[in-house]
Amino acid sequence: MVQIDVPAAFAIGSFFADAAQKKLQSGDPAQLYRAAFKNNLFQIFFFLWIPLYFIMNFFGWETTYRWWTSNSVAAYPLFIPVFTVVFLAAGNCGFFLGGWLIRRGMVWPNRIIYIGIAIYSTIWVFGQTNRTFQVATYSEWAAHKSVVFYDNKDFLTAFIIVMAVWTAGVIGFFVTLRGENSHA
Repeated sequence: MVQIDVPAAFAIGSFFADAAQKKLQSGDPAQLYRAAFKNNLFQIFFFLWIPLYFIMNFFGWETTYRWWTSNSVAAYPLFIPVFTVVFLAAGNCGFFLGGWLIRRGMVWPNRIIYIGIAIYSTIWVFGQTNRTFQVATYSEWAAHKSVVFYDNKDFLTAFIIVMAVWTAGVIGFFVTLRGENSHA
């Protein structure tokens, strides 16, 4: 859902800055940019395509049936380009803010940021299950003809696959960044 995808991109950037904290605390700009590059690799190849897929295929669900009342993203020609820029900017802002905090010895304030975003995202999803657990176009949802996500096999299959890829990416990049700390 776009309302949590952008904050989640910010949180992941912050989380990866935490993973690379020893590299970042070294003060070496090359270390900072190497870690930032890895953050961007993750954001592009393991995260960004996921909300884009859902925006194009399950637009109502991805927008939580709010503000955008057309049944397809095609009705909003600037939605995908603006979302993409905002998403990538958020991921980089999260990383560079996290890096800035870590270089100043403020590891816990950085952690509070990504933990807070995780809490917000959980509340967003579970606080309005009449929207977040339903899959349909906006018109179907508004007419109370949506289905629970696990009753839509295409959605459920895609969701399981993308969450497995995303989780593997988060773990893999975290372990890689953390492991490189010993070489900083």
